[in-house]
Amino acid sequence: MLSRTSRSIAPFAVVILILGILTSPLFAQKKDSKKDKRKHVDQKTLITNDGWPIKITYYRHEGKRDTPVVILLHSRLGDSRFWTTTKPGGFADTLWGAGFAVIAVDLRKHGESKIKTATGASKDVGDLKPEDYKRMVAFDLEAVKKFIFQEHEAQNLNMRKTGIVAPEMSAPIALNFAAVDWNKVPYDDAPVPSMRTPRGQDIRAIILISPDNSIKGIASTLAIRSLRDPYKNIAFLFCVGSKDKQDKGTTKKLYSQVKGRTKNSDQRVFLQEYPYNLRGMRLIRNELPIKKHMLNFLKKFLLDLDDKWVERKSRLEQ
Repeated sequence: MLSRTSRSIAPFAVVILILGILTSPLFAQKKDSKKDKRKHVDQKTLITNDGWPIKITYYRHEGKRDTPVVILLHSRLGDSRFWTTTKPGGFADTLWGAGFAVIAVDLRKHGESKIKTATGASKDVGDLKPEDYKRMVAFDLEAVKKFIFQEHEAQNLNMRKTGIVAPEMSAPIALNFAAVDWNKVPYDDAPVPSMRTPRGQDIRAIILISPDNSIKGIASTLAIRSLRDPYKNIAFLFCVGSKDKQDKGTTKKLYSQVKGRTKNSDQRVFLQEYPYNLRGMRLIRNELPIKKHMLNFLKKFLLDLDDKWVERKSRLEQ
């Protein structure tokens, strides 16, 4: 299934930046990570290749190497705490209880992923620039992917079963990251392409909640053209409030672009509407059936996915 991916290289603006990352020193990870009161939950800081500290909350299934992993992103004014609340109904705990490893991320300038300037001012969401969104793709999520690789090699999860949940502004970030990941050329460590160790092709399920079509400097169109390839067999779930005045048909448009006229798309591309004027994370906060829909979708397309754990370290490095 992996051998054909190198044929479809999409012209993403971030690809050049990614290629530089892949040949650079590995991402750092701070050793002084603290543990949550829940024994299976760790708070960690990943240092990106451009030096930004990215905070994650990691729900682990230690020693269970076929465990799928779900990356939880947030909206422009949100952060990972929305998913990691210890109150009943916290979605990260729900996923973990269902057998998923979970990584809730604070993207740069959000939540705890902030830094102080020389004057003591905080670089936060109020200071977001177009370059920050591009770096969320090229650096923040690449740091998360590197961490997933490390946990895969430790046989704590199966990176080939990776999903992403992305509300609002994080939707184009997730789509572009997934497209770049699928277009990474495998290592040249075997004479036959089908035997070469893949670098990517790991994002198998994507949930987009009231997705933005674009943000400053990043659009979704080219990424969608690549990801909707039926050969990649990526599953999509679009969730939207049918009375959301801010949406203006964006979700249905993106859904139609992914679905297209592709054979068997009815089996892997879905649209779920809720009869409310609610948007993004508010759809989840209001205890609608969306959590159940998301969980069932992820169970079908990740937990039940027949793709066993295999070594992902290149033969050139062994």
